[in-house]
Amino acid sequence: MKLLLEAPKAFWTVGLVQFFCWAAFLYMWTYTNGAIADNVWHTADTASEAYQTAGNWVGVLFAVQAVGSLVWAALIPRFKNIKLAYVVSLLVGAVGFASVMFIHNQYLLFVSYFLIGFAWAAMLALPFTLLTNALEGSPYMGSYLGLFNCTICLPQIVAAATGGAVLSLAGSQPAMLLVAGVFLVLGAVSVKFIK
Repeated sequence: MKLLLEAPKAFWTVGLVQFFCWAAFLYMWTYTNGAIADNVWHTADTASEAYQTAGNWVGVLFAVQAVGSLVWAALIPRFKNIKLAYVVSLLVGAVGFASVMFIHNQYLLFVSYFLIGFAWAAMLALPFTLLTNALEGSPYMGSYLGLFNCTICLPQIVAAATGGAVLSLAGSQPAMLLVAGVFLVLGAVSVKFIK
């Protein structure tokens, strides 16, 4: 508790960005199957062959996301400003998420998930880079990094607990990917609070 009370501002401001990012990805993992089945295969019947085909295609899309992540991870170091890299990554990922709602061609979804990979690459590296820079010289760096992992799990718990209510408001599983895109935009806006 003492460490949390004395945590540098970056701990909390990067944690705010993390909240929106990890909530967005929880919604992706939860609702992509239903969204793709609905938009591309036009079914919500989880027992149908079409829904199973959609589920198989989601595995392909997640592989495309991994490729996008690898490509973007190689480009992130070219940014001279780490916060700019973070913002650009999240905004490009937001475009990827939002586009899923409007795409009905299984192959065009490659573009969406490739772009989502940009946000994923940034999420796995930049928060820890920003935090360790803020903690430089602290004898409690390891403890803070351990505590910082709560900014990964707590947003997902909140998103999972509220997902049903958000789905009712959004109206469809494809719309949940749009909600995820909005979350990434909010995360990108929150980057400005990081010192």
